[in-house]
Amino acid sequence: MKRAICIAVMVFVGICVCACGKGGEEPVMSHAPESTAVTVSGQPVQEEGIPLVSSARAFAMAEDLVAGMTLKEKIGQMFMVHLSQLDSSHTEDGNQYKVTSRMRKLLEEYNFGGIYMTVNNIANEKQTKKLAGSLQNSVSGGALYLAIEEEGGGKSLLSSRIEAGEEDKLEKNPDTQDSDVPDYSLYQESYGIATAFHGVGININFAPVADVASEENPEYAARCLGSDTDTVADRAESFIRGMEAGGLATTLKYFPGIAKVAGNPALELLENNDSLMTLRSINFTTYEAGISAGADAVMMSNVSVNKVTINKIPAFLSQEIVTNLLREELGFDGVVFTPFLDEPLIIDKYTSGFVAVEAVKAGCDMLILPYDWREAYEALLLAVQRGDISEKVINTAVQRILKNKIQRGILIIENED
Repeated sequence: MKRAICIAVMVFVGICVCACGKGGEEPVMSHAPESTAVTVSGQPVQEEGIPLVSSARAFAMAEDLVAGMTLKEKIGQMFMVHLSQLDSSHTEDGNQYKVTSRMRKLLEEYNFGGIYMTVNNIANEKQTKKLAGSLQNSVSGGALYLAIEEEGGGKSLLSSRIEAGEEDKLEKNPDTQDSDVPDYSLYQESYGIATAFHGVGININFAPVADVASEENPEYAARCLGSDTDTVADRAESFIRGMEAGGLATTLKYFPGIAKVAGNPALELLENNDSLMTLRSINFTTYEAGISAGADAVMMSNVSVNKVTINKIPAFLSQEIVTNLLREELGFDGVVFTPFLDEPLIIDKYTSGFVAVEAVKAGCDMLILPYDWREAYEALLLAVQRGDISEKVINTAVQRILKNKIQRGILIIENED
């Protein structure tokens, strides 16, 4: 890499991390600086999590890092996996609470961009902090997203394991007043949950759901922030600002919306028959509010939007939806995630290689839990080598990922000059 980098583990105590040196130098050992203030990877947060590194500066840093990466390293950054995909060994109840030698070997070899954490990986605060540190110390060339899915709305099994979600234990942000955010209560709840997870090394949340709830899908409606556009827009803003003030990057999901689709989209390819005009007047409004509030990423849906696409395909495989609508019309230039690719719908209908290539062609930056990640990795690598996908597309995706990690303090650049 052209610049030495330090993988900053998101904890409040100093943890040694490795940085890649120029010209094959020995790794430099460093500590994340300690602070009594709320921090993102050891860096003080300004005004509700506003990044300390400007967008332009972070982009330049990311661009320089990408220029020094091999094609394989870049493709690795576009993958998020879970620990069981790296090592199938686990406890009798399916838990994986520490990094094994096999996991470490694959993390070093493939330069993954992220790990998705579940209740099977999080036992308590001490264990989670140790696991997060071990994971970050296992990679070089780009810090890991350590992701959870915590949508709020009360105490969850995941949050209870690190004592988040209990009203009397939630940390409050004294710098924000009732009038500063549309929903002050939700802001403070999100802030408290974020500080708890951030304190053990988690750095990104797959939330909030930005869809408007519909009675056509009552189970999904329970996960939404409201049943009218204005309420969802206000609550999405409050949730995002609270999460990011507490140190977590956020993800709007599932674009362009699945609330009106009856059934389980994880099991079958369902159809959203809304017109583009309806999508613009309802769904786009809430996503625009979330983007304006500072959402770092958008997760695509796996529902077919028949009035937009020519073929019946999941939204995340459609260039019309990912690039034309989300990127160009809504102006979103953050990280775009696929939905979970290990769901039955995707596994039964497509190969992992096909999904990886077509999702990137559509405009997605990061592949979330490909069922056969090796097949997906090799297919994407081969597509670039054959010229089916320009390496410039890969560069742009990785630049977005690294830029976001830099801005959120997940990846800290050292010895820049």
